[in-house]
Amino acid sequence: MVDVANKYYRGNSDMVLLNIDPTKLASVLKFEPPAHLDGSPALPHEPLFPHIYGPINLDAVSEVIDFPCDEHGAFTAPLQLKTYSVVNIVDATQHWQRAAELSVVEWKEIFTDDSVQTYIDLYGQTGTYAGRFVETYVAVSADDELIGMATLVDDDELPNAPEPGPWLAAVLTVPTNRAQGVASAVVQRIVQRAHELKLPAIYLYTNDQQQWYANKGWKPLRETELNGIAHTVMCLSLLN
Repeated sequence: MVDVANKYYRGNSDMVLLNIDPTKLASVLKFEPPAHLDGSPALPHEPLFPHIYGPINLDAVSEVIDFPCDEHGAFTAPLQLKTYSVVNIVDATQHWQRAAELSVVEWKEIFTDDSVQTYIDLYGQTGTYAGRFVETYVAVSADDELIGMATLVDDDELPNAPEPGPWLAAVLTVPTNRAQGVASAVVQRIVQRAHELKLPAIYLYTNDQQQWYANKGWKPLRETELNGIAHTVMCLSLLN
């Protein structure tokens, strides 16, 4: 993929990679020899390339990875493929304390009453609890360091919100790991989980990342205020 990107798409800054489960594809998948620009035939040693003949149905896509070029227009393998994975926090109990500490610091101006124990209790209730729902996913580096997180929750405590939820909430990247696609990876895992749950849409509110989410297909719905801070409520439709 790096060779193909550098040969045909050099300088494109808005590329992404799709991790596709071929067993779920609705369209035909064929492995074929490369097509040379000069019309010459493929050589015996050249690899076969997967080509999809038709639309890519969303439920076949398990992951979307940002794949930008560098300042010279060249591509290298994304750090996400080499250095970290995204897992359900229920399977990463060793990171509960750190995740809770980061959350308290990140959102202390909005959720002033939350403590470390508030979040640890939330992680321990992953799944359905007392008629409610919450799941948190964390990005974990190759050396088992927590580097990012995001949560899918039925109610994100926005007062008088008419939106039905669920909500994408608590998106966070450790500062030293920014610009590595971590936020995109955890958000995409939440979107994937929402697809698995067959949700028609998910919502969020943000005070400063409206454009970042808009670039990923989220649509602004309305402006609101939370604890004196202006926020935008946004929606991502999951209907094909």
